[in-house]
Amino acid sequence: MNQLRTGLILGYAWMVMAGSGSAATLTLNDGSRLEGTLQKIHEGTVYFETGFAGLLEIPQAEVSGLESDGVVNLRTEGGEVFRGTVAEENGRLAIASSAGTVETGFEEVVSAWQPGGVDPVVAAREAVLESQIRRWAYTAGVDISGSSGNTDESGFAVSGQAKLEGPTDRLLLYGNYAYEEANGVRSKDEQKGGINYTNFFSEKMGWYVREELERDTFEGVDFRSTTGAGLSYRFIEEERLSLEGNAGVSYRYESYIDPGLESDGFPGLDFGLNLNWQFADWGRLVSSVSYLPSVDDFGDYLLSHESGINIPLGTSEFWVMRFGIKNDYNSSPGPGRDSLDTSYFARLMLTWD
Repeated sequence: MNQLRTGLILGYAWMVMAGSGSAATLTLNDGSRLEGTLQKIHEGTVYFETGFAGLLEIPQAEVSGLESDGVVNLRTEGGEVFRGTVAEENGRLAIASSAGTVETGFEEVVSAWQPGGVDPVVAAREAVLESQIRRWAYTAGVDISGSSGNTDESGFAVSGQAKLEGPTDRLLLYGNYAYEEANGVRSKDEQKGGINYTNFFSEKMGWYVREELERDTFEGVDFRSTTGAGLSYRFIEEERLSLEGNAGVSYRYESYIDPGLESDGFPGLDFGLNLNWQFADWGRLVSSVSYLPSVDDFGDYLLSHESGINIPLGTSEFWVMRFGIKNDYNSSPGPGRDSLDTSYFARLMLTWD
């Protein structure tokens, strides 16, 4: 039993030592020498772990030599990869590989890494390819509201979204349904769905096309189709903050439930603004505004706005609660309808990819 315990301890100690890398010595241009562990060399920088200063990032041009007691992987400018211990001979690196000793200049080394690791050049290439892959992301949400007393109100809404996004384009599919009653009388019955495609031909500028279909029986709209196209612009594109706007032309077609009202079409403009701000680890602000004025009469327009705070339920954004407000304004509503429709919501969302 004692022999087994001793063997396990020695085996564990060997794995710890092997995982920490082999001892190495760097020689700098001024003749000074650093003792430690070579972590990697990548893009002209030597990453060297020392016991007195931790991980140092030293420009490769300031290093003249390298010695290593253990095996190191080295890639040269010619694309050749050598694996072995390293010594200095006549101002050059002598790599004792399985194929024999190979000499090269330190300035000819483009990357280095520890055994069992990944070539930094290969890792960088894979990261670039990974960033260029389009990925689907999905969101499903449900709102439930109600009150009792002087006014008995109840309502619910369901929504879904699928987004395919890459570094230069984005495809968005979405749909939602909302229903509300107040004192037994319907106060909202809205179905909406759409598709939006954006393609960026430069870092900031792109173009978009979109189509949205809607039916709102409470407003008396049997069918509404909004088609838009124009230019998109990324005002801000950062890791925690993005602001994107669009401007273009649109065509809105409406038919009504009331047989006495004729269907109508409205050529117009199409403006939008979308904000996504991770203002804290626990909260994200998501806001969107769209404005569709008619070309024939700028006093005839639709204005939509939604803002909400996303709060993750846990350590990831798999389950999220969104608390927000939504406004829909129609400057020319149907007979007996209000221009402004405002709702406050608490939405439970499930996000995955």
